[in-house]
Amino acid sequence: MQLIIDEFGTFIGKKENRFKIIIKEKKQEFSADKVSQIIVSSASSISTDAIKLAIENGIDIVYINFIGKPYARIYPCQLGGTTLTRRMQAKEYTSQRAADAVRSIVKSKIVNQINLLKYLSKARKDIDFATEIQKMSDMVDSIESFDGDIDIIRDKLLGVEGYAGNLYFSCLAKILPFEKREHEAKDPFNVMLNYGYGILYSEIEKVCVLAGLDPYLGFLHTDRYGKPSMVLDLIEEFRQAIVDRAIITVFARKQVEDSDFETSGNEFLLSPKGRKKVIEAVMERLHSRTKYKNRELSLQGIMLEQARLFAKMLLGQAKYDALVYKW
Repeated sequence: MQLIIDEFGTFIGKKENRFKIIIKEKKQEFSADKVSQIIVSSASSISTDAIKLAIENGIDIVYINFIGKPYARIYPCQLGGTTLTRRMQAKEYTSQRAADAVRSIVKSKIVNQINLLKYLSKARKDIDFATEIQKMSDMVDSIESFDGDIDIIRDKLLGVEGYAGNLYFSCLAKILPFEKREHEAKDPFNVMLNYGYGILYSEIEKVCVLAGLDPYLGFLHTDRYGKPSMVLDLIEEFRQAIVDRAIITVFARKQVEDSDFETSGNEFLLSPKGRKKVIEAVMERLHSRTKYKNRELSLQGIMLEQARLFAKMLLGQAKYDALVYKW
């Protein structure tokens, strides 16, 4: 389970093998054996004993800001993976198999968008997504013709991805209360979606580290100071299955309230209540289970398996096939 620390002034301490959470006069205790992650989204403090307990039990501690984007996390000094994996991550940048892997990621993202639209259309017979879906399907087919290393095909891939994304969100705008996809969000749907993506960034960064990948050395997304380009690459195949589905469900169940939002100057933000609602919705999707290579795993577990598969691809031990999720 995740411990979500979202109340101002919370103290996280340790008592034997348990985390002790103190919020004003309220005290709670949680066994370290049952905690997988501690998410801190508001001003709080944590004791060194609690940090040591988390590290000893492999518990991730991540700090996220008011828009859901991680800005810090606590890792053990010895990380997963090998030096060889990271060396090969740099060496394989211009290889054909790396380009094939990136093509697979972009294709899977568009197919996942199509599959989610088809799923949504089953419950909305009055909405016709057929035209947009056909255009997106044609774009998936066109990707097969892109030839060359990643520097040669990147612009084509990003162009197809961007156009498919515009079609996808134009379909969602027919059934949800927003006009267009915005990173500088000023409406409830985009605000919740952005916050959910921030949480997913954190999860993808964690599996990159566990798999031995450098989160900042990507392929589709170019290197830039402070930009976790490998995280941005791997996140693409999980957006629809985890965050989009979670936030759409919150709206479909009519769980969105005015009290979930607040304004600060010119910014439209989630309130503490709204942040907690999004975190819980995304975590529910992360823990949902589905079939994966003849096994049943949580989506969180599949993320780690996919990161490990990417590492194997870099070492020449496997072909990378991005996740295609079916509802």
